[in-house]
Amino acid sequence: MRRIVLITPLLATGCIAPKEKPEYPIVARILSSIDGRYQLGEVTIPSLTDVDRMIGTVGAIKGQAALNVDADVAEIMASTDPDAVYSDRGHPVETDYLVKDGVVIPQNFQTMEMLGLYSVYERTVSFWETNFNIPFEDVGFPSLYYNPRLRREKDGEQVEISTTMNAAYLPGVRDFWFFKTASREHVPVKMNFGVVAHEFGHFIFDYHFAEFDRTIYNTKLGLNENFLSGLNEGLADYFSYAVTESVTEFGASLPELDQERRLPVSWTLRTSLNGVCKGSFYCQGSVLASALYEIAQLPGQSPLLVATHAFDALPAFRQTWKERRDVDLLDYSALLNAILLEVPADQTAYCTVFRKWFDTDNVRLNLRCPN
Repeated sequence: MRRIVLITPLLATGCIAPKEKPEYPIVARILSSIDGRYQLGEVTIPSLTDVDRMIGTVGAIKGQAALNVDADVAEIMASTDPDAVYSDRGHPVETDYLVKDGVVIPQNFQTMEMLGLYSVYERTVSFWETNFNIPFEDVGFPSLYYNPRLRREKDGEQVEISTTMNAAYLPGVRDFWFFKTASREHVPVKMNFGVVAHEFGHFIFDYHFAEFDRTIYNTKLGLNENFLSGLNEGLADYFSYAVTESVTEFGASLPELDQERRLPVSWTLRTSLNGVCKGSFYCQGSVLASALYEIAQLPGQSPLLVATHAFDALPAFRQTWKERRDVDLLDYSALLNAILLEVPADQTAYCTVFRKWFDTDNVRLNLRCPN
């Protein structure tokens, strides 16, 4: 006689307890940076108001965005027209989690990444809200694009281009892009406190230097464009350090970033131009970040204090840039002199450090240091 075995459905009514709802403020078990070391722990995310769709009072994460890259990427990033940048502006994301004893526990890698991204972004915003008089209510917050796709027209069809291990700030439309995670990232770049703080540093530069005017970045002189890019990167690196107070953040994701961007770097402006760092604007920016980092270690100084001086110097630098960008070749003294005006009592100490790192004749001769 055939034996009949009855199998009870797992989802039978009354067999599974209802899913516990999250409590606010959200406490999530995620990978998080503590003094530059990443570990799994319970993190409170106070500004997150909708954990299901990753929406909060300081920003929202969007998914499934598609970027148009039929033109040169630099041209796309220079655009102030979202329709020229996006073929799809993205959609609300969805998370998958369980709640245990009031703690949100991600059930997939994507949810872990999004919670981690929002958490370090919130910590970065908190630094600037607490220490600087920035009217974020009027300025507004950028959108955070999770894994945006790049699309290019080829033979009449849309072809997707894979981009990984990268993050970017788009000045024209004030958005952040956090691309797909690659398997060799130790800590996903999009969860890296230092990387997110660096990208937000570009937002701060865009706000206080450019005043969100994309045309301010334009110049008829290619060398000036390269100089401004390096200065922007250098300030973003230093602002990242001021926010995190750690020099090991970048290396937590990729070892090569530790070699290239850990402060202080092993080259000066002169040696970066002689091939040690191939003279790229990133390398020259690292010189600026290293000089500011060294000053922050001096008696009476601090990472926040030096960041404040650099931030306060940006309007004066903006004026110099606007007056000379198309007629003179500018060098780092244009910013360094603006910083010196912010520190009348400490100019000698600042100048000693500036002369060490900016060891080319053009910068040295143009520094307005005490005799």
